[in-house]
Amino acid sequence: MYTTGSSEFGQLGNGETGEYFVTASKLAFANEKSFVRRTTFCHAPQEKLHTSAGEKPSIVPLSEDIRIGSVACGKHHAIAIEAPCQDKKETPRVFTWGCGNYGCLGHGVQADEYRPRVVGVLRSQKGVRLVRATAGASCSMVLTENGHIYYWGKHRTIGESVMRPQLLVELAHNGHIVTKMGAGAQTVVCSTQHAVTVGWGQGPHGELGLETKKSSAKPQFVPKLDKCRVLDLSCGYGTTYWVVQNDDDDDKKAVKQLPTLSDEAVEQLEQLSENVETNKRG
Repeated sequence: MYTTGSSEFGQLGNGETGEYFVTASKLAFANEKSFVRRTTFCHAPQEKLHTSAGEKPSIVPLSEDIRIGSVACGKHHAIAIEAPCQDKKETPRVFTWGCGNYGCLGHGVQADEYRPRVVGVLRSQKGVRLVRATAGASCSMVLTENGHIYYWGKHRTIGESVMRPQLLVELAHNGHIVTKMGAGAQTVVCSTQHAVTVGWGQGPHGELGLETKKSSAKPQFVPKLDKCRVLDLSCGYGTTYWVVQNDDDDDKKAVKQLPTLSDEAVEQLEQLSENVETNKRG
């Protein structure tokens, strides 16, 4: 695994923030401008369920041999899943590091981690195959091989933080097999094997796709994407993108129900953009 960029919260995984004083009253950080391989991975003593903020993690044995299969970045934190090993019974380890606000690292405390550290709760889930990591601004998620999601952190401005990974029972206990997932600044969106898409969180810009600006504390069906098979999706600060399949007759029927921009609407948007640029220059 290689990292580069800002080190303010330890999100480079190099063991430090690199902070230094530019002047007596101005603090700066030694950001990394080139890719550097990270070979040090840590775990707390036995990765106990209840870990105190003062406990010092130790280096994982054979740390330099660890290979990563999936990685994602939040606003100031990161999450990575170990690549599958030959022993199918062994659960791939999940590592998190960087800013620990709102419990987004999953260690049960709001403390920063300067090196990738094993998430102990997930390590205890024997036989669970983790295949993909996703991060929102202040939350983290992992997808299992059987389509279940574990979530922790916070993506809504109200409500409690989830300090340790929790199974999203609203999906898992209702037969939903998730294939794609994404998280943004205030949203979480998932699409399933059976062409169902749900979203929840804050929706001030309409990014939940619910045709309103309302928010939702629980997963809500995205009606316009009903029966659309989603190939990929991604959440931004106030936008969400879906790539939908359009191969067979069922796909075409589902896609046909989606709204499209008319040529007139596109021209209006282009004119609006030109007006904005003119006002900036003027």
